[in-house]
Amino acid sequence: MRLSKLQKYILAEIYNSKSALPADFFDFYSSAPAGGKNAENKKIIQDTIHKSLDSLVAGDLLIAIGKKTAKKWFIHKVKLTNFGKKLAIKIIKNRQRKLPIK
Repeated sequence: MRLSKLQKYILAEIYNSKSALPADFFDFYSSAPAGGKNAENKKIIQDTIHKSLDSLVAGDLLIAIGKKTAKKWFIHKVKLTNFGKKLAIKIIKNRQRKLPIK
């Protein structure tokens, strides 16, 4: 399964905090331009995060705890599965750089 930068960020953040709320992932977009504070952009960001969480749940990397209505799934909390933990460790290790030895 190929992961986007947002999905890698989500896995690493959940691994570091053991469980998280979907609102915790808005920090990924904090480097957006100053115009990113309006309600329309916030809605787009929220939808993007929700789609990423749904695909991670479909890939058996996350467990989502929430409420499901007839039309929509409301995620309140997410946790990593065992496979998700292994992948998060691999992502964190790949992000760390090795020191040059002279």
